[in-house]
Amino acid sequence: MSTGGDPTGQAIAPSDGAIDEPGARWRKRDSGPSGAAEAAATAGFEEQDEQDGGLEARLAGEQAKAEDYLGKWQRAAADMSNMRRRHEQDRQEITRQANARIIGDLLPVLDSFDRALALVPTELRQAPWVDGVAMVERQLRSALERNGVTPIEAEGKAFDPTEHEALMHEESDLPEGTVTGVLQGGYKLHDRVLRPAMVKVAKGS
Repeated sequence: MSTGGDPTGQAIAPSDGAIDEPGARWRKRDSGPSGAAEAAATAGFEEQDEQDGGLEARLAGEQAKAEDYLGKWQRAAADMSNMRRRHEQDRQEITRQANARIIGDLLPVLDSFDRALALVPTELRQAPWVDGVAMVERQLRSALERNGVTPIEAEGKAFDPTEHEALMHEESDLPEGTVTGVLQGGYKLHDRVLRPAMVKVAKGS
């Protein structure tokens, strides 16, 4: 009795790989493409992670650059503000010094007016020309005061070496160190002493 399709009656031996285990083909068929897809997806995720990490690093680098640029800009702005302030202070100081020189040159003129008016005889004080001289003196003094010039108070005050210069000492009923008389008036320009007052000072007994 024949066991196969061979007319000789011999059994046909299966060739290598001709018969697989049940379900092997399906497993191979299923495991082939899906495994490649999973590997590709995993590789894609890894690549995406690398790209995300690179973007984060670039973002951090750009933020650091932005902060550095901001700091430099702030320092430059501060330097510019300081330079402008120093420039304005220098300009004001130059103006004050120039005014001080001009006013210093005018003080002897004011002294001359004061001495001339002090020497006018009593009987001539009502003369028109005396009134004219006094008016010019008042105009000059007013112009100086408008520009910040003020006389230094001296007579009857305690001697102050920052504002007074003692030319002589004399016996007096006033306390020692009190200014007893003014020989030449002193003046200040704002808070700066232009010329100290030349004074006489009471000395102790």
